[in-house]
Amino acid sequence: MISTQINIGFLFSMGGGLTLIILFMTLAIFGWLAIRYRNIRSFEFQISLFIVVYIIGEILEVHKIPSLSTSLPYIGSQIHIAAAVFLAIILWLRLYSVRKSGRKMIDKIESVEDGNVNGATNTNF
Repeated sequence: MISTQINIGFLFSMGGGLTLIILFMTLAIFGWLAIRYRNIRSFEFQISLFIVVYIIGEILEVHKIPSLSTSLPYIGSQIHIAAAVFLAIILWLRLYSVRKSGRKMIDKIESVEDGNVNGATNTNF
């Protein structure tokens, strides 16, 4: 039983470093994706940018930098809020542009009665 407690204590002591390694790896992956898509209007670029901003906030929240901790104690949480606002703006602008252009969105649930579906083809398996 003592060896289990020692192993758990070792894992908890390594948790902060392991978390930072994983966060930096995901930051590199999504940063690369944001650079790859380059077009600011593409959804992939916008979501990758949101994730990059969110991960930066998480890194600042997990790893307390002494110079930032004293002057800006909640900078990580504030960056998370900024990322959430950015995501809301992205989604709202996409919804607005779709409705403005007159395109049809699939957001209504319509009942299907006895196989009467508009535009559907009959395929037998």
